[in-house]
Amino acid sequence: MAAFPKLKGSLRHCLFTLLFYSLFFILFFSRALLFGFRLGLTDSIIFHQPYFYAKKVLWDTLLLSGFPMMADPQVMAWYPPALLFSQLPGGWNLFIISAYVLASSFTYGYVYTLTESRVASATSGIVYGLSGFMVAQIDHASIIHSTAWLPLIIWSLEMLRRKPSGVWFAIGCCAVACNNLAGHSQIFVYSLMLAMLYALVLGWTAPAGRTRFYLLYALMLVLGLGLAAFQILPTLELARLSSRSTLSYEAFITFSLPPGQILMMIFPALYGGLSEYGLPLYFGKWNLIELTGYTGLLPLMLAAAGLIAQRQRVLSIFWLCAGLLAFLLALGDATPLAQLTYRLPVLSLFRVQARYFFLMAFAVSILSGFGVRAVLEQKVSHRLILKIILVSVAAMVVCLIALNFTHLNEYAAQQGLAPLSLLPWRNRAVGVPVVIFLISLAALVFWHRRPASSLRITLFVMALVLELSSFGWFYVRDNVTPVEVSMPPPQAIRYGDALRATNQRMIPVEGAGAPLYAMPPNISRLWDVPSATIYGPLILSRVSQCLPMLPIGNLDASWQKAGDQSLNLMAIRYVFTPRLKLWEDLYSVNWFKEDTGISLGTGCNSPNPLTAKIDVPLPHGATKIGIVSLLACSTGVADDAEVLRISIRDANGQAQTISMRAGADTSEWAHDCHDVLPQVKHRRAAIFKSFPVDRSGTPCEGHEYLTVLPLKEMDNIRSIEFQWVGSSGTIAIKRVSLIDERSGQSFPVGAVPDSISDITRWRHVEDIGDESVYENLRAMPRAWLVPEVVSVKADDALRIIKSSRLPDGRAFDPARVALVEEPLAFKPSGEWLEGAAEVVSYSGSHIEVRTTSPSSSFLVLSDVYYPGWKATIDGAATHLYETDFVLRGVEVPQDSHVVRFEFRPASLYYGLLISALALISIGFIAFKLRA
Repeated sequence: MAAFPKLKGSLRHCLFTLLFYSLFFILFFSRALLFGFRLGLTDSIIFHQPYFYAKKVLWDTLLLSGFPMMADPQVMAWYPPALLFSQLPGGWNLFIISAYVLASSFTYGYVYTLTESRVASATSGIVYGLSGFMVAQIDHASIIHSTAWLPLIIWSLEMLRRKPSGVWFAIGCCAVACNNLAGHSQIFVYSLMLAMLYALVLGWTAPAGRTRFYLLYALMLVLGLGLAAFQILPTLELARLSSRSTLSYEAFITFSLPPGQILMMIFPALYGGLSEYGLPLYFGKWNLIELTGYTGLLPLMLAAAGLIAQRQRVLSIFWLCAGLLAFLLALGDATPLAQLTYRLPVLSLFRVQARYFFLMAFAVSILSGFGVRAVLEQKVSHRLILKIILVSVAAMVVCLIALNFTHLNEYAAQQGLAPLSLLPWRNRAVGVPVVIFLISLAALVFWHRRPASSLRITLFVMALVLELSSFGWFYVRDNVTPVEVSMPPPQAIRYGDALRATNQRMIPVEGAGAPLYAMPPNISRLWDVPSATIYGPLILSRVSQCLPMLPIGNLDASWQKAGDQSLNLMAIRYVFTPRLKLWEDLYSVNWFKEDTGISLGTGCNSPNPLTAKIDVPLPHGATKIGIVSLLACSTGVADDAEVLRISIRDANGQAQTISMRAGADTSEWAHDCHDVLPQVKHRRAAIFKSFPVDRSGTPCEGHEYLTVLPLKEMDNIRSIEFQWVGSSGTIAIKRVSLIDERSGQSFPVGAVPDSISDITRWRHVEDIGDESVYENLRAMPRAWLVPEVVSVKADDALRIIKSSRLPDGRAFDPARVALVEEPLAFKPSGEWLEGAAEVVSYSGSHIEVRTTSPSSSFLVLSDVYYPGWKATIDGAATHLYETDFVLRGVEVPQDSHVVRFEFRPASLYYGLLISALALISIGFIAFKLRA
């Protein structure tokens, strides 16, 4: 019975700790809670919130032509806090806040186990929860929640190191599982890596016996992974098929902290990012979210005190080494460690090396707790405090001097900002940290004189919170969004209804970078709009090759090619693409900001065409034409020689032809460069704009040239044709504008891609903001029948889709031919009579299609082929083919049939079985270890 009061007291202590940190972080995030904002700004809106509020399904029909939703760990489909808070009003903010509460509370528990000091533990919890990494990552729900479970894993190991315990063994297994279920694989792997080091180093001297401890640690790790197997196995399957199955070294080292920006560890807003500091734009190396590792200066001073005065020497050295190693790893390729970790399995798959900062923040928080305990126990002498203060002041002075050697103003100039002063009294990003540093010094000295004083402890903690909040409070204030942002725009309702009626899809060309009114992924799924793209690291590799799709779900320019069938096959009916944007030069002529992309001529060893045409979508009248251009490889072209012939044609077919001449209307782009000027044989035309270039180490200026050519008055101009007539060289036509002196207006025209200008394929629907909406008139339905199947290899299938040309030279028409990658002889023996395929129903785990055909056919379903999908015809199993590189297909006999596709992922079922066995094993071992 004596253990019961102790257990009761521990439970009370835990509840009090949770309550304290809950109130603390509710106060910290009070602006969002009181004024109707949601925490987070970019990824939070378009990625995490849509999944948080979404109904969890095995197969998502609203993204990427189908996607295994619950296999993506960042969906957090099985994560207990997400399941709980998603059911509550205002659940999103509470969910985000819970990550900070858990992180701080678990850190408190671990440090309390080591120090038995509530003040020291509270300090460590505050330092970790308010660290720059945790606050800056508020936009990434999966990161902060994964990070929150690291302290509990370490705490569990420490308790097991001291004494085998069934309760702590079970807690440790659950912590490992939740760390995975929280959704961020990178943080999960880094956490397990630190836990392994902790177990290996500290387990050697475990009071419970090293052999027994190592065995318990291995079982905790294995069974913790087993407990999350129902997430891990589907994730591994998805990762193997995704574009992230490999990662180049260049991608691996992206978002590493540049050595030139290390001073952000002291001055977190040095490169902007906080409106409070008068610098709303971040202008350092991209981006602020990932490169913030600020832990405050007072925690570092406390950590120094703890290292010197701490009696637990092995622990202090371990956490010092862990923190330093994490910092070095965060520098990426600035140290040899990046090359080493890139060669390690699993670690080589993760980019953003600066995410090691969370390990550093955790180490600093623990060491600062050691320092607080040492002060409370009066093991930190006045002399030691004086030394720490002097070293800290000297370090601050060095940092202030080092500011003059940064690239601060170089980066600022690139963003169009005026030169910035580095004096503390003229730059708040420098001055505020200095002032808070002085306040922290005063608070440390004041508290150290009477460390047991409740008043002085309170003032010390307030100074600590002030220091960390000098970045965190203002960062959070700038990273909230109104709730209304998540409301569907009117076009989401219109296009959603139209697409659901035809079972087709839309796609924003800019992917996640598209404005909200263009319905970017993944927020489009929250609005029930079926989209053919997705935002996330696990984009399916074949889909990304076919469309082709880049990492944030955006398309490269090849989607515009007339022969590319990928958009048609994916049943993409509507495309949202950026409108050509205007700007006005000093002559008050409007131009498109985008280059026309037209290059003509035979110079520079480039296979450029000799002719090009610009269609004018809306007929305009003109009395002049303005052209911005430049010549290349044309030093031998004589002055006044004709290089370009231009034919302007109106709606009636009437045309007039004008010419452009070297020297008068355009010139060699490098005309004034030292190595070109002596050779060029024509004069320099009127300069439109200049740009810096470096030629063999010697800087010079290149130029684009402007000419305005007169026209006989023309109305209803419909096209402009260009023909290269020069003797040598190449011309790049940058911009074209029709000028009408009668109305005083100018109308820019651009080289509209062939596919968009083809009225047999595309119909311009409307313009919304800066986006144009086009309807794809050749988009395939969700399901269709074809009479012929051609067996090809995967690479050949992709090539056929991109070129619309079959291996035998015939045109590839997806409405009549399907491509499979298995031996299959399927071709009609006689005349094929077209049948029909109708989607009867579909959900997150099945789709049913009714087919009617006078002869045998092959059914193509415009949904992604993925392991786990099975097909039946009238209830009888049939073989499912990977069709047209990314889709599904089955053979269907003549007459009427019902084809049913069902998603039964074996990886999930095996995972559930393993998780059940792990749960039973955990219970058995915990029972055996019971005290």
